[in-house]
Amino acid sequence: MSLDKLKEVRVRNKVRFDRVHCLCLKKIEKGDWVIIYGRSLDNKDNSMRKPLRCWFGQCTVIRVNDNATYHLLELDGTRLAIPIVGKRVKVFKKH
Repeated sequence: MSLDKLKEVRVRNKVRFDRVHCLCLKKIEKGDWVIIYGRSLDNKDNSMRKPLRCWFGQCTVIRVNDNATYHLLELDGTRLAIPIVGKRVKVFKKH
């Protein structure tokens, strides 16, 4: 298989995978509102129910880095000290 054909097949597979697994639905951009997944509560569970899942914040994205991390600003104007990795951030839809 040629290199060009291999590249084309990989791109098609990525598009299909993202569509099937509902990934990359909306690219997070500067100015978007997001919520953050709090891993600290991930392992605190009761044997009778599912593990707790904690999303917190309503933050505004002030900068998007090339390595898929985000600099965030809380609604009260406080800037978060460290960038947050992309897999812990979800777009918050304003209604």
